[in-house]
Amino acid sequence: MRKIKKFKIPIYTYDILRKAKKRKIDLFALGLADQESAREYVASIAAALEPSTMFDLLTPEDALAKKDGLTDGGAGTVGIITLGAAFGEKLKAITDPELFRLAETAALVFAETGLKVVSELIDQEVAAEGLDLGDPRYIYACPEPETESKPIYQSDPDTLAAILNRLNADNIGVSLDGGSLTPKYSLVFSIPWLAKKKKKPAAGKAMPAPSLTAKQNE
Repeated sequence: MRKIKKFKIPIYTYDILRKAKKRKIDLFALGLADQESAREYVASIAAALEPSTMFDLLTPEDALAKKDGLTDGGAGTVGIITLGAAFGEKLKAITDPELFRLAETAALVFAETGLKVVSELIDQEVAAEGLDLGDPRYIYACPEPETESKPIYQSDPDTLAAILNRLNADNIGVSLDGGSLTPKYSLVFSIPWLAKKKKKPAAGKAMPAPSLTAKQNE
């Protein structure tokens, strides 16, 4: 089990503004048309970030690993990332609808970036086991990611409760409230562990059979 409180998330203002334009948010009307003003506003939102995460290994014998779509029945990682209660309160206080849309766009980018940071940490552990890390899968997310596949257990409080209990999510202040996570801007994810792709042996040489193991890191 790994717990990391207040890890750092890089702030990519360009990605936020690119998504904002794609969503047809009028930055000019918000007084944020010039890059410096936009950067300062994004920085003011980011100042409220208090990201924390918990993640752990699921073995094939784990009941959660048998859930459809989590790790495909094999070993993998399940985890939670929250942007923190203070961040949620910051966005809740925004009364301008368009400004709120921009802030939630920033929240989406922060969450995506946070997942990349955590995935890189997990990848280091997986590589030490001689395995590859699969693509992250969203189990629950707020805001929902802009992907073709929606979070697979977004409206399944029983599964979400089981995951939160499995990860002792209350240790980073995350709980389930009426089918939604608190703090609001949080996500639950899973990442399957994969056997390394076999390399083709050179002519006349035989490749030794690989020995792959996966054990839990405490």
